[in-house]
Amino acid sequence: MSRTALVYKVGEVAEMINKPATTVRNEIRTGKIKATKSGTEYLIEKSEVDRYLGIETNDESLKKDLEIAELKGKLKSLETQIHAFKSVASSLNNIIGL
Repeated sequence: MSRTALVYKVGEVAEMINKPATTVRNEIRTGKIKATKSGTEYLIEKSEVDRYLGIETNDESLKKDLEIAELKGKLKSLETQIHAFKSVASSLNNIIGL
């Protein structure tokens, strides 16, 4: 199974959601999962798996995730700077205290 695939087979979706393949086929038959039949196999788009699992993949959600990742990076950078400033202040305090 490839995590970057755009289309999955029933067995792959079953692995992803930790349910038997028969359950996935039943969800397809009842319309809870939308799939396309190709020969004897059902193919399920990644966006449909995300929808079924309740994962938002719209632009707004992706923008929020990107902003959060950027803010986490900035926070880590600032924490590193604070640690460096504390080290400098401690060194200066030791020099002045001598």
